[in-house]
Amino acid sequence: MRFKDRADAGRELARGLVRRVGAPCVVGAIPRGGVAVALPVAEALGAPLVVVNAQKLTAPIAPEFAFGAIDEDGEMIVDHGSVRDLGLGPDDVERARRRAWEILRARLDSDGGARLTALLPRGVVLVDDGLATGLTMLAGVRYARRHGATAIRVAVPCAAREAARLLRLEVEDLVCPVVDPHFAAVGCYYEDFSQVTDEQVARLLARAPGRAGPGR
Repeated sequence: MRFKDRADAGRELARGLVRRVGAPCVVGAIPRGGVAVALPVAEALGAPLVVVNAQKLTAPIAPEFAFGAIDEDGEMIVDHGSVRDLGLGPDDVERARRRAWEILRARLDSDGGARLTALLPRGVVLVDDGLATGLTMLAGVRYARRHGATAIRVAVPCAAREAARLLRLEVEDLVCPVVDPHFAAVGCYYEDFSQVTDEQVARLLARAPGRAGPGR
């Protein structure tokens, strides 16, 4: 199964979620691509849409592969098996953490929208455009749980089988039309997987129902 673009994937997720999600809830999108998927979900559920910032940890030798992730509180998740396989030491992990934290803090400083924490406690639907390792989403899940989410659903168009297994252990529900044991990359499941810019994210958030004002 391939999706035309992220909006098409979001509409596919929304069809499944409207039968499974009770109100009130909030839709949280992992930036940036997750915001484009999440907008149709928020529209279908009539729910507010916020960004849940989580940033993957990567090494220069494998810049696209996440061996961990960091959330808005600065809490870090590390897959120690991946760290070992990549041959990384504690200093490498710390450098990756600092790089990721700088990116995440810059997003927080520039984003004028409400934080997820301002809308809890209530149920949360966390959305991204796909799961490769699942670690970035896992960071978002644990962040939401830590701050009082009453129930957490993860909704993604596609996922590697191991990533789906990892998330199912952590959430009340996983909605994912494509779980692939031979997963290669998220972009393989889209006809159009163009990069989503910060400007596009701002426009998408402005269109969301119940758009919350600034606040931390």
